[in-house]
Amino acid sequence: MRVSTVTLWTLTALAAGDLTQKAIATPVSPDPSPNPEDLATSPDALSTDVVITSVAPAESIVVEPFTSAKVPEAVVNATAQLANFEAVGTDHIRVAFGQDAQGRQVFFKGRNTWYAYRPTVQVLRDGQVIAVAKSAPKSTYVLKILIDTWFKPSTVQSSSLPNEQKQFVDAGRLLPLESYELVKDEHIKVTLGFDNQGRSLAFKGRKTWYVYRPMVQIGRDGKVVPLTSTPTATTGKINANGLRILKSLEGLRLEAYLDAVGVWTIGYGTTSGVVPGMQISQAQAEAFLQRDLATFEMAIASAVKVPLTADQFSALVSFIYNIGETNFGGSTLLRLLNQKDYLGAANQLLRWNKGGGQELPGLTRRRQAERALFLGQDFTVFL
Repeated sequence: MRVSTVTLWTLTALAAGDLTQKAIATPVSPDPSPNPEDLATSPDALSTDVVITSVAPAESIVVEPFTSAKVPEAVVNATAQLANFEAVGTDHIRVAFGQDAQGRQVFFKGRNTWYAYRPTVQVLRDGQVIAVAKSAPKSTYVLKILIDTWFKPSTVQSSSLPNEQKQFVDAGRLLPLESYELVKDEHIKVTLGFDNQGRSLAFKGRKTWYVYRPMVQIGRDGKVVPLTSTPTATTGKINANGLRILKSLEGLRLEAYLDAVGVWTIGYGTTSGVVPGMQISQAQAEAFLQRDLATFEMAIASAVKVPLTADQFSALVSFIYNIGETNFGGSTLLRLLNQKDYLGAANQLLRWNKGGGQELPGLTRRRQAERALFLGQDFTVFL
């Protein structure tokens, strides 16, 4: 099989999409070597004593996840000046073009740095071919999925995205990472790395995804990397998601009734000051709810000693609204939470689903919804 020609057309195809962006992004472990794009824009760094030349006629070239590209026969032996080059992965070269014969910086489609398929090109210095050694990439970090979750293109809730824009990943899976970055809303931005064969890992053509931090663990050299970040600031008030859970699963009753454990209740689960035969308006039910919520919001602010996202805070408000301050204050859930075991605390929610010693289906659904909200998952499936 003949070696295929790589020219500007082929470079264009290979550099399309996320690969160009993600291959040079290393927010956690910066590459100690100079960035080709930085070098290419520095007048002092530009040189014209290295050239890259095509060596054979065109054939179809396929580099996953991108489509094939064909190169015209007429461009065989075309050359282009380089400022620098670098082997990337097992079969590509990252090249930064230099200056032309008139000393003008070379750009193609507004870009100076591109990726070329290594077997299709030669790099020369002073007319001599330079050996470009294979670079066997190794991923520095490993991402462990603790709970079934979704990879997303941003920090938005996965339930709001169509399936083609998200990727399901199951618990226990280990994925190599090139880099990661803690971002807003308790998320991590991860760039997938290379497998044992040096192949770049991607899902649905994307290498970079966002994942909810409590759902994963990052390791390096067999040790867990501590993840600390600044959580989304809470207002100290339950948010719309928490209210939706609470109102949906408490229900609204405008006349006093006995709940599952024999306590007189009215409105959205209000028990304080309720007597048999009592009737209220919907406006009074809302007022009772806001009064009770203020009490429980302050209780959480006082008892919890670790940072919480708005959704975590709101899930706990719904929870304590149901079980009361005293139960919450002495719970294993609170102890684990204050030890920063967020996942352990979330799992404790599921244990609080009984009334009078019996499991209540309504409480089970509520705990599942609260846990999902706490972990940034889709809670609406339980409503």
